[in-house]
Amino acid sequence: MYRPDIIRKKSGAPVLSKKEIDTIGENIVGDFMPEALKSPQEIDIDLLAQDYLGMEQDFQYLSHCGVYLGMTVFNDPSTNRAEYISAKAHTVIIDRTLLENNQEHRYRFTMGHEAGHEFLHKEYFAYDPDQLTIWDLNGMSHPAMVQCRVDTKKLDCAQNTTWTDRDWMEWQANALSSAMLMPAS
Repeated sequence: MYRPDIIRKKSGAPVLSKKEIDTIGENIVGDFMPEALKSPQEIDIDLLAQDYLGMEQDFQYLSHCGVYLGMTVFNDPSTNRAEYISAKAHTVIIDRTLLENNQEHRYRFTMGHEAGHEFLHKEYFAYDPDQLTIWDLNGMSHPAMVQCRVDTKKLDCAQNTTWTDRDWMEWQANALSSAMLMPAS
């Protein structure tokens, strides 16, 4: 499987430009489905997530109003607290509303976005549950999953100097989804 060398911040968040993400997307498609770079065709994003990245897929209603379209689980959730949704590590959960008529394009982009998190960000979110850590954020352990919600007002490109690691990772997952679904070549 293709694995690029990615420069990361001390936090583990990747530092990537749009051009670098486009190259990563092109290389993923070239490794997963090389014929698509020679003869334009639809990228099977489900097979890419399942067979190439080894992700499990699940479909749940993630919110009452569609604010969350997908989430990626990086670690097995702690069993000592109540959970509404149970999922194993490396599972992508897509909101069931994206299975409805006329949602195919939104579904494909969301699946690509979550696959982008798995490919680019698992080092940021995943941890070894047997390793002791001094990193305890506000009395809570490291998150087991990332819920994706786009706040378009916050992600104003002109204001990207105030973006958090999470904001940048949402942007990166969006950019990689686009690069995989429609490679530059």
